[in-house]
Amino acid sequence: MITTRRWAAHLAVAAGVAALTSGCGSSGSGGDDGGERSSTSSTESSGSSVVESACGPIVEERLDPTYLVHVVGAGEDVEYTTDPPTSGPHKAGPPVEGVVDEPLSRPVQVGILERGDVLVQHTPALTPEEQADLATLAGPGVVIAPNADLPAPVVATAWTYKRTCDAVDLDALQGFIDERRGKGPDD
Repeated sequence: MITTRRWAAHLAVAAGVAALTSGCGSSGSGGDDGGERSSTSSTESSGSSVVESACGPIVEERLDPTYLVHVVGAGEDVEYTTDPPTSGPHKAGPPVEGVVDEPLSRPVQVGILERGDVLVQHTPALTPEEQADLATLAGPGVVIAPNADLPAPVVATAWTYKRTCDAVDLDALQGFIDERRGKGPDD
């Protein structure tokens, strides 16, 4: 169930934010990119050589206009504009930290991002060694969690940003963490 406290005010603010951001496209693109903007390429330079990354570019996603809504209860009926979500209705609660063993509900995922933390999720198909590698990224402002419903083996999310990876790429994921940690709306 979604709280209705100040619902009209929240919708008005969200509509205003959506109206302001809907005209924003990537600089120099000259067209509508569906609300997603890439901030890095899928290749990363390491000194004089270029190394292919197992991760795609960092993509900025449109702000979900319902981002001001707090979810109470399980929140299983909440809809999001992206999957996994990078903004939207969220669940307030005690901070989730480190490596968690169980999948997180989508409202809890967004609550993590709202604090400015980065959430790195992985499919259960990763080997124990790959999961241990991902666990080395956990720390202040970084949560690692399993998620069987991902579009790729590893997906890192931050407030309105996402990076999708076909394999564990610690350098690319650390780059995402360094760029996006501490940049949620509550910071």
